[in-house]
Amino acid sequence: MDHRLANDRPGGLRKRLDEAVVLAATTDQLRKDLNAPDLRLPTVGDEAFEALRAQVLLVLEERQAAGAHAFGLVLNRVDIPEQAFRRTVEDGGLEALSAAVVLRCLQKVLARERYAGRG
Repeated sequence: MDHRLANDRPGGLRKRLDEAVVLAATTDQLRKDLNAPDLRLPTVGDEAFEALRAQVLLVLEERQAAGAHAFGLVLNRVDIPEQAFRRTVEDGGLEALSAAVVLRCLQKVLARERYAGRG
């Protein structure tokens, strides 16, 4: 994962969350990767990224409190390399990590879309 993902500028990758289909697929990917079936699908619009990031932050805090194993499973499922994880957390804590998790799941969705010939 590219470390710059946590700092994606508005209008960049995040902007794709303005598409209802992409937002729904990203939310589904987050539910799967985080094993968090209760994540809510936010409203399409400028606040969708922040709404997802805030929900992911709560999940990360919960997993961190559960211990290193539970937290490590999340990072493995989301596919955030350890080095990128460390840099992101050092630069911005769990808030930055939650943004990186949302962006990584968005990347997965967009990659599938691209290889399916839709993106």
